[in-house]
Amino acid sequence: MNHKEAYWEQRKQLRYYHQVLCFARDYVPDGGRVLDVGGRDCHYITWFDWFDSRQVIDLRQPPTLPGVVSTAGDFMTFEVAEPFDLVLCLQVLEHLEEPEPFCRKLLEAGRRVIISVPYKWRRGMCRYHRQDPVDEGKLMSWAGREPVASAIVADNGLRRLVAVYQGWHG
Repeated sequence: MNHKEAYWEQRKQLRYYHQVLCFARDYVPDGGRVLDVGGRDCHYITWFDWFDSRQVIDLRQPPTLPGVVSTAGDFMTFEVAEPFDLVLCLQVLEHLEEPEPFCRKLLEAGRRVIISVPYKWRRGMCRYHRQDPVDEGKLMSWAGREPVASAIVADNGLRRLVAVYQGWHG
């Protein structure tokens, strides 16, 4: 098993992924097209088997997964010809210098959008995070709207906020 596979094996039992899956089943039960933004090394997109079309976009080439279109590219320049039925963006926004325009593009790209962020992690806890601490108010300011549903999920003493949004085309 290589490093990337081991990374996913260590993470796949985290509860917040399962909360995302539950929200997706509740809010997009008919499937259609799903886009995962920034999920390169995490294979949860394979769980979305009721969707006819599954795609992952990341700055670096995502792995080849059965039934999934993997695209290397910048989401901010990614052309969305037709809105996706569901857009996922898990544990990405906190890494960005300017998450608001990225978040707004997520809402433009999908009818429903599920976002997860670390919930109230203290600044400096993760050296790659630019936005800690993140709470409901900060996420709402990036999205420009309230979520239609949200949950705070704890895993190994760390909490994550998972929120479902109505996209601009929903």
